[in-house]
Amino acid sequence: MHQIALFWKRIVGHRPNGMPIFLVCMLLGITLSCSQELPESIQNIFSSKFLNSRDVVWHRAPRGHWLVSFYMERFGDMTASYTPDGELEYFELQVQGDDIPLDLLEKAKHAYPEANHFEVFERNGKMVSYIVELEDHGQHFGIIFFDNGDSSMIPPYDFRFASRTQIDD
Repeated sequence: MHQIALFWKRIVGHRPNGMPIFLVCMLLGITLSCSQELPESIQNIFSSKFLNSRDVVWHRAPRGHWLVSFYMERFGDMTASYTPDGELEYFELQVQGDDIPLDLLEKAKHAYPEANHFEVFERNGKMVSYIVELEDHGQHFGIIFFDNGDSSMIPPYDFRFASRTQIDD
């Protein structure tokens, strides 16, 4: 019995002021888990910008950002990104048919000739860019095309795809 008491004392430990380390860790864990909730200020900013949105789902993104997926009658499915301070970083909407810039699909097909085209999104933020989502040999990834002509790959493990997989499953 004495060994159990020593073991427990070693795990729980005591701070000089008498507060158990275990209690300090537990309070810290509660504080961190509570801070994962969407700030009301960001919710209010979103609601005032995207009136009549529905099917709203919030996601905690890397670096403290918040992504929100939602539906707007006029535009269809959309996504918006907010900084931890509540600033709208960008919003995306799906582009279809004749609204897709043809040169984007040609560039994507040239870079990945065996890939299947999934969807194209227009991202509106400080500058307009387009994201072409592709599947190539079982890998789902994207290419982002910037206004200045540059492009970069969005890898399969990016939050964009990982968060969608978690939701779909």
